[in-house]
Amino acid sequence: MDLIEPAAGQRHPWEVRRAAFFAGVLRKALAGRTRLDVLDVGAGDAYFASGLSAAVPGIRSVTCYDPNYDAETLLRLGGMYPSLAFRRSRPEQPSSVVLMLDVLEHVDDDESFITEVVRDCVSTDGLVLVSVPAWQALSTRHDEFLVHHRRYAPATCDRLLVGAGLEILKRGGAFHSLVLPRAATALREKVASRTAKLPALAESNIAWNHGSVVTGLVTGALHLDNLASRVFARAGVNIPGLSYWALARRRTTASLPAGR
Repeated sequence: MDLIEPAAGQRHPWEVRRAAFFAGVLRKALAGRTRLDVLDVGAGDAYFASGLSAAVPGIRSVTCYDPNYDAETLLRLGGMYPSLAFRRSRPEQPSSVVLMLDVLEHVDDDESFITEVVRDCVSTDGLVLVSVPAWQALSTRHDEFLVHHRRYAPATCDRLLVGAGLEILKRGGAFHSLVLPRAATALREKVASRTAKLPALAESNIAWNHGSVVTGLVTGALHLDNLASRVFARAGVNIPGLSYWALARRRTTASLPAGR
């Protein structure tokens, strides 16, 4: 969860299933590897990072890096998750696994940012897992509330990763079932904005406050959605989703394009 999002209440089913999906991606990619150091860039409230060591065998340490951490947040999160390391400055030592889950859309100069992270924070042949919100046409007031500078077409994200010195190993869409509802919301907002200025969203508009039955149904539906995403990724078929993700490996210096 981004630090800007409301912390009170229950977790959104999307966030719960997102965490389970990417834990599964990492568990398969890191099978058999040990003594792994993980850096979670833009870790927010550390929800994903906090369950990573238990979900993925072989992880030795997890560091949460977020430049938006202040002293109070560092103290609070450190008390909640004593097994994790927290910092608001970029680590000096490279990590074998680097996560950038829904981070790049918040950065004004995403190209420079990811290039610097790969150069300074990813060990030789280290793995990088990236996810971004997909398709600019699906942008809504929710994106504005979360301070998203952009949404990404898959090809645009691929070029960004390759240009930063990464070799893409696996990629795909996620949350395919949410594309049509988001498209309807985007269209409705576009039509409404022609006749009136839409008010900005508040925390109460995006918090998940539904009962256990609705939560269970939505979580179950997104679980099936995640299963479909895994099948599509294994087949190398990129079906559009509300999110796009890629698992990549840092290329060696010898394999980098001239000029890098």
